[in-house]
Amino acid sequence: MPIKALRIITGLFFLVLGILGVLPSIEEGIFSLNNSNILLEQLFGVIEIICGIILLAALLTHASRKTLYRAAMVVFVFWVIRIVLANFIFSAPTLALASGAFWIWLLQLLAQIQIAISVWVLTRAYD
Repeated sequence: MPIKALRIITGLFFLVLGILGVLPSIEEGIFSLNNSNILLEQLFGVIEIICGIILLAALLTHASRKTLYRAAMVVFVFWVIRIVLANFIFSAPTLALASGAFWIWLLQLLAQIQIAISVWVLTRAYD
């Protein structure tokens, strides 16, 4: 049951984040990728919606464990790429240090890593 709950919450997280990414008038808060590039935000929003659907679809389909593992691994790899882009490419830690916002940057990074760990746990449940 805990894995199902984790799958539901993580899938809903990706769906909501994706919807917020697609709608340019709504701010994603700490999960914003790059506010200066609306097209990039919308592209990642669509991918996040797909990730949410993938995670939730596992509850409704009778896919093999191998398929579920691969699907969750794709979501995991996507999220790790997103972490790198958001925290090291578009918002370097040296900029956060220079502006005195290091702790905020670190908190955002840790929250995103927590999501990655959740997805990783889901991949291991179907390994």
